[in-house]
Amino acid sequence: MPNIYFCIPKNDSVYFDEHEVTHMKVMRLKEGEIVEATDGNGGKYKVIIKSIGKNEAYGNVLSYEFVEVTNNKLVLFAPSGRWERLRWTIEKAVELGVDEIYVFNNERASRHYDDKQDKLELIVREASKQCVRYHFPTIKPIEFLDIFSLAPESTYILDFKGRKIPKRISKSVGIIAGPEGGFSKSELKLLKSKFKSICLGKKILRFETAIILSTGFFAMKLGKI
Repeated sequence: MPNIYFCIPKNDSVYFDEHEVTHMKVMRLKEGEIVEATDGNGGKYKVIIKSIGKNEAYGNVLSYEFVEVTNNKLVLFAPSGRWERLRWTIEKAVELGVDEIYVFNNERASRHYDDKQDKLELIVREASKQCVRYHFPTIKPIEFLDIFSLAPESTYILDFKGRKIPKRISKSVGIIAGPEGGFSKSELKLLKSKFKSICLGKKILRFETAIILSTGFFAMKLGKI
């Protein structure tokens, strides 16, 4: 179960929404107990629970601390594939320290998540709580062409025909993974005109496996985990 709660601060109190109330009830939390919470923006709160209602709870802040974050940034561009596989990918990316997650549509996208912002954010929240992250990654559905304005300068395309992963990397790294059917020829040509492609080994990997392998490598290099 998650080790911290997500809270919404207001003056000297914090509020918990219906998702957190459900978590509290599962954990059999009682009024008067002390819990650790975060606002997802670096805030670390020690809170005494004053009231647990049907859809909302609140508590008083006993202490507050801002948790610093490194300047290194890891950005992931994941294809909008089937939900269960995408959900698993997002959860693991959060655990591995990714700072920004963009779910992009393209010519061969099997699903679209333009109207699922709340659902995506909830997955990020739960995964962040599970691994105790005080800075929640941002997540957003985008179109293929948006990649070019959002990607860091050092962004790599996962490509079976690409080069080996570089030994030296910059402080901000982006990873672009293709969908199950791969990018179209025009999309790949456009990507390669701006970004370098890298190969993860001799085997052809499913997109979520490639994402976890590459994310884990760069996360280690950037000190994310």
